[in-house]
Amino acid sequence: MNIELSNYNKHLVFEAKNQTGYSLLVGQTVDHTQVNAIRPMELMLVSLASCSSIDVVKILNKQKVFDFEYDVSIDASREENQIPSIFKEITITYSFDGEISSNKVKKATNLALEKYCSVAKIIEQTAKINYKVVLNKEEI
Repeated sequence: MNIELSNYNKHLVFEAKNQTGYSLLVGQTVDHTQVNAIRPMELMLVSLASCSSIDVVKILNKQKVFDFEYDVSIDASREENQIPSIFKEITITYSFDGEISSNKVKKATNLALEKYCSVAKIIEQTAKINYKVVLNKEEI
């Protein structure tokens, strides 16, 4: 695995590029100026959501579940007035729509977070990770 980071605009914005050439902008505001980039701590939440989502979908596919809509949202709180200001609590909401067994959805989300998602295993060392599962607009 190889990631390159280069200064994008001589401020606090950088272009991160992986070995296949895919890139994204990572940065922070300067003097309250809008920055069109994802912040590093937001990127950690994206990593958690995407890592666990890949595992959830793979597990459901192994259970022969293919036809469903799927969304994830994350809310997180950080240590206030601390340096570094690490996450203290994260809540992930996995939302599914379709003809899916609630047992299969619960099993997939549980296995993803408790066993397979490497990002979750790293983050849970310092932050409490909670999750909710919503199936066809109802929390299960």
